[in-house]
Amino acid sequence: MNRIALITAATLSLTAPAMAYTGVSPTMVSDVESILAEAGKSNVAVSSLSDEQVVEIYFAGQGEDGNERNLKIESALEGEGYRTITERRATLTDMDAETGLMPAGESSVVISVQNWLDKRGYEADASTLTDAQVAEIYFLAFSGDDMDNDGVNKIESILAM
Repeated sequence: MNRIALITAATLSLTAPAMAYTGVSPTMVSDVESILAEAGKSNVAVSSLSDEQVVEIYFAGQGEDGNERNLKIESALEGEGYRTITERRATLTDMDAETGLMPAGESSVVISVQNWLDKRGYEADASTLTDAQVAEIYFLAFSGDDMDNDGVNKIESILAM
């Protein structure tokens, strides 16, 4: 009996999408489904996207005009733009001690943002931020090796400090 359960679990894990989102909020997923439908991409299964793709599409759908939004969505669907975050997360088994970036998992995007804020001494609760704020901080904090003053200023502005 156990052998059958193990074989079934192994088969299901091999057939499941390799990059499926796990760390973003359900409201962000719902919004991304709507954004994709508005962009004529309703055939895209959000469940097959990585956290970074979901966040990037969500961010693209916030206030961008049609052409700019569609270009950003296409870029996200092709895996361009923030591939470095995805690659870094793929090698993690535990929190990155330097940045606070978490491996993929439930609520890992918000937890990563909270870790980053804590490591830099910001007294903010990432769980109370909007999806848009979390998305922007996530990409500003983890898309490059070093953050310049402009990035820090943007994050402080997001936090309204």
